[in-house]
Amino acid sequence: MKYSFLLFFGLMLTQTGFAQSVKMEPVSVSDSLYLNIIIPEEDTVVYSFSRYRVAANTHPLAKAYINGNEVQVYPNGAFVDMINHVEDTTEIEFMVSLNTQNITRKLLLVRPPINEDLIPSKLLTNKMVLPSDDIWLKTGELLEVQFRGKPGQTAVFNIDGFKRNIPMKELPPEYAGGRSGVYKGEYRIMPGDHVAEKNITFKVKKNFLSYSKMKGDFKISLNGLPRTGEVNSDNAYLNVGMGTDRLGGAKFGFLEEGVRLKITGLKNDNYRVQLTSSLDAWIPVHFVDLLPEETPSNDPLTGSIRVTGNDKEDVISLSVGAKLPYITYQEIDPNKIIVDVFGTTSNTNWNTKHLNAEGIEEVEWRQVENDRFRLIIKLNHAQNWGYSVGYGWGSQLQIKVKRAPIIPDILEPLKGRTIAVDAGHGGESKGALGAGGFLEKEVTLMIAEKLDTLLRSKGAKVIMTRTDDSEIYMSERKDIILRNNADLLVSIHANSIGYGSNPVEIKGTGTFYKHIAFKPLAEVMYNKMLELDLDQYGMTGSFNFSLSAPIEYPNVLVETAFISNPEEEILLSDPDFQERIARKIVNGLEEYYLENAQVKSVGDF
Repeated sequence: MKYSFLLFFGLMLTQTGFAQSVKMEPVSVSDSLYLNIIIPEEDTVVYSFSRYRVAANTHPLAKAYINGNEVQVYPNGAFVDMINHVEDTTEIEFMVSLNTQNITRKLLLVRPPINEDLIPSKLLTNKMVLPSDDIWLKTGELLEVQFRGKPGQTAVFNIDGFKRNIPMKELPPEYAGGRSGVYKGEYRIMPGDHVAEKNITFKVKKNFLSYSKMKGDFKISLNGLPRTGEVNSDNAYLNVGMGTDRLGGAKFGFLEEGVRLKITGLKNDNYRVQLTSSLDAWIPVHFVDLLPEETPSNDPLTGSIRVTGNDKEDVISLSVGAKLPYITYQEIDPNKIIVDVFGTTSNTNWNTKHLNAEGIEEVEWRQVENDRFRLIIKLNHAQNWGYSVGYGWGSQLQIKVKRAPIIPDILEPLKGRTIAVDAGHGGESKGALGAGGFLEKEVTLMIAEKLDTLLRSKGAKVIMTRTDDSEIYMSERKDIILRNNADLLVSIHANSIGYGSNPVEIKGTGTFYKHIAFKPLAEVMYNKMLELDLDQYGMTGSFNFSLSAPIEYPNVLVETAFISNPEEEILLSDPDFQERIARKIVNGLEEYYLENAQVKSVGDF
């Protein structure tokens, strides 16, 4: 295909390799025959991969053809297929027929437009490649600089006001993404180097006596670190690294406002945080306010530990000396909560435990490495029912641990319990779309409403995160759950595959959890879903989803079935099957409470 043709269609590209989620209106010639194309979502779609899933629906008695090949029409009128997309342009022809009527519709898949930078006649020269944003580096780190120019030149770079004429070499095309004219230079940061927000200037030799110059767009800082930063939001989080995906990348956990951080670098709009001499984390810059350079660094010591309780929870208090970063995780068998506090040294010499701390078996502490103090909280019940970590008055760290709920009657394990039910998606967040036209946001709400009715009939108080087709942010959903003191959360979704997978082959049910403490809830729900004779898709742990992140309450995400699979879409759209799903979730909750709550009686016989 010619470059101009690709560029024309490339204007419709929102993200290379992914189509947009826009449901097209049905095309019909009569009340009896219609053609509703679900995927592709537009007449022309830019798509980079070699296999593409198509989906549509028509009259259930019609015959359907894709590129001349007859495909199965399911009882709800859905039909699907896989298209090989190996040329620059692939035509997809949908045709449906019923009696003497026919409807035909043609759509196009096109390869992404050729990058303008790769066309020799349009090569963009004198363009900075690296660094791609402001950057701070410390002693021992490597500053890598690249720019793109015309092939065969002599080039150097300067760090303005610091180093001049650092040599650059032209990279072979095979090491530069197939490009020619990419130049690379490096500089290793030395202990005495101090640079504050300077530009990089590239110099390309024009002749024996002169150079042409180009100044980079971003600021470079070398050493002058560490700096002290202070968290400015209760929604801040520490990333493990700077990798990312649709779920946002791996996280250590969340931090509250006022926590002070040791900042040792800047890259890709993230500050590097030194937790210990051997462990770094990253935090988006907008979550941190840099304090003045003269701000003294902390050298706090831990104090004594106090363990007490009230009628709902146990509280472990530790004096830290400053609001410092922490991460928390759990262990099971035996049941433990572990909290690591960074930037402090142990001066803890005793632990006072009160009798009203009924859920705590023991609290241990140790200095596991320099600047890393660890609390190990052993619980005396088998299941972790949630906890919170945060600073109370001053810099007193508090871990509040919920106790196992009390079940007055074994015959009514859900009576009086507060259970949160989350219907996934809503509003503009439509979720996945089945070939029959059924939306994930619709099926999740239908199941959630049935679950609400069943739970209330069992005497439970139900907290619905949404009750209509509203778009509720994840943070709002969490706030709703916490504000109503829910025991736990069940989040309901319908699964889907990507554009490159076969919708007929992939199906089944699955559950998802992030924290190991809540794996037992995911196991119970998974086993109950399998009783619906659905295939096994699996149980997924360490799932980095927003509503799986809270530690304050057990939570599970139930991917009921694949709405992208035509057979399972039929099940999901069936009110009777929705009712069966809801009943299995109720059965799972009854089992979970009976196994993990405190049961006080056997009921009246």
